[in-house]
Amino acid sequence: MEAPRRWLLVLALMAVGHCLALANQEDSGPMPGPQDGPPGPALPCHKLSVSNIDFAFNLYRQLASEAPGENVLFSPASVSLALATLFLEAPAASRAPLLEGLGFNLSLVPEAEIQEGFRDLLLRLPVRSPPLLLTVGQRRFRGLGPAAAQTDIREHVEKQTQGRLGAWGQELSDATTEVLVSHLLLRAGWARPFDPRATGLKEFFVDEHRAVPVPMMRQKARHRLLHDGELQCTVLQMEHAANASTFFVFPRPGALAQLEDALLPETLIKWDRQLRARELDFHFPKFSIASTARLELLLPGAAVGGGLPGQPGLNVSTVAHKAAMTLDEGGTEAAAATSVQLTPGPRPDLDPSPAPHTEEFNRPFLLMTFHTGTGSLLLLGKVVNPLG
Repeated sequence: MEAPRRWLLVLALMAVGHCLALANQEDSGPMPGPQDGPPGPALPCHKLSVSNIDFAFNLYRQLASEAPGENVLFSPASVSLALATLFLEAPAASRAPLLEGLGFNLSLVPEAEIQEGFRDLLLRLPVRSPPLLLTVGQRRFRGLGPAAAQTDIREHVEKQTQGRLGAWGQELSDATTEVLVSHLLLRAGWARPFDPRATGLKEFFVDEHRAVPVPMMRQKARHRLLHDGELQCTVLQMEHAANASTFFVFPRPGALAQLEDALLPETLIKWDRQLRARELDFHFPKFSIASTARLELLLPGAAVGGGLPGQPGLNVSTVAHKAAMTLDEGGTEAAAATSVQLTPGPRPDLDPSPAPHTEEFNRPFLLMTFHTGTGSLLLLGKVVNPLG
């Protein structure tokens, strides 16, 4: 890893560690040792790190439990930015439970710092350069009938994600008066691209009883690697060409549940401290996966603002999310969109929707793609079957 980009991510993770130290600090005084490091997060968006990562891991666990044995993929950044935009506009009496639903402890991170952090995040995330394209944004749709709004939203999502999500077919109810759409598009080349001539079919073990033939890339290169004996997993970190990094976590057979339970900010900090650069000769699967989810039942219900002056606030009725990701020899491309429908009445009860060190990365794994400068978790998921 090149030193400047390596230390940007370390700085973000150190900020996470510092926030955790403050959260766990006893009245007896400051904790000695590494927690005495940075005096505070270096950027306003770093103050969101612990809460955003906690929210992402908790949401992952819920989505994974609803779809055992299936691929899972979502963009924590897209979901958090959309919901925070609405929750921070909610009436004062509603804001605390809504923000706590996003993982925030308002006694540790005041509301003003949350607002500042998300504004900072929206400014710092977009990148347009040859090795890295990262776009994020939001748009509100108001005052249109359901049919016209659906057409406008579908065209907007297709344009902003360059068609990576396919057709956006979210239905709008007649009661929907406003829709907030948050999008994310990522195109990130590898710092060390794979040679396509070395790619060939090999078995990928979906589970202990079934294997599928998958195009497996091969590379001899230096990457950061860790064998975590406590959590029974192997962690591989691969750098992108600019300002992004992806962690791939391969649990040993039978250890997936233990790993998923242990997904915490502290776990990321531990891995970052213990990862070591090694010369590897390894195979890695190409994949292209997509995932959809309905999230409204996972959120607290309360008015989130909006509506006409003097009238009751609007309520979140539907939260739909879709993400897609392709990984190949050159790098990764991913897109995500979050649609939040607002209605005047309370949310209805809905049914939830369903030598060189040699490594063989040929079993289900977790992935986490970070924006290096801010430490933001752009994508989080589980690849059970690389064929989709």
